[in-house]
Amino acid sequence: MAALLWLLVVLACVALEIHSNAFIALFVGLGAFVALLATLVGAPLILATAVWVLVTLGTLWLVRPWAMRTLRRSGHHTDLSAPSPSSMTNLRGVVEISVGDEQHPGRVRVQGESWRAVTDWPDALTSGTPIVVRKTLGTTLWVEPA
Repeated sequence: MAALLWLLVVLACVALEIHSNAFIALFVGLGAFVALLATLVGAPLILATAVWVLVTLGTLWLVRPWAMRTLRRSGHHTDLSAPSPSSMTNLRGVVEISVGDEQHPGRVRVQGESWRAVTDWPDALTSGTPIVVRKTLGTTLWVEPA
């Protein structure tokens, strides 16, 4: 039963890492994998839990900083701060407060909620303009006329 618990934690961490950009769930999952191995060789749950915590904290403290530096130096690093497609992509709304470039953000209403928005469009989008979301960064939407 404990092995199933650790396997579920490993799978959940893999899913979380795929859908996040924090590069943390990988190390939590690695700790859970080592705890799974400990459980499979007969370690009691309390010992497996201690192994999980120690491996997770150790890899977060020792391996993650090195891995982040290595990824940044390689040419294969994706800029995690760049706007990207999200679940908001292609949703439609309307400009509430004039939307300009990143130095002149405005507000849009999408699905009944007000969001901070910017546009790559050459001209500012005025109040009442129908928009479509093209990408996001945090809670800022990149929009263009619909």
